[in-house]
Amino acid sequence: MNFFYLFLLLGALIVYLIIQYDKQNKKKVNEILRANKNVPPLFMLRSAEQKVNAIKALLNAPIEPFTAQNELKNDVALQLQKLIDSYKNRDIALAAYYAKLGALLIKANELKGSLHVAERQTA
Repeated sequence: MNFFYLFLLLGALIVYLIIQYDKQNKKKVNEILRANKNVPPLFMLRSAEQKVNAIKALLNAPIEPFTAQNELKNDVALQLQKLIDSYKNRDIALAAYYAKLGALLIKANELKGSLHVAERQTA
């Protein structure tokens, strides 16, 4: 019978230690979450940088001056600069910046596609 009480006491002590350990870990996790609350998602930030680089690469492609594509290219470049400036000034959130960059990248790809069509027609 003495073993029964010994194991009961040891079991209760182990349960108590597990509960204390769990409370400590929850406290640490909550502190980490509070500290990282205002950190932007790194993958989204990196993807936004890649979109900006892709748009800039498309804008640096040579085209003939005084064409409709040139005006569209200047419009895309102006929109890109405004978008970058508004994000740097924290006027828009990262999610909105990312979405607008996606739309601008589609527009720049359409510009690239129209350039290839114009090159084929002149050749």
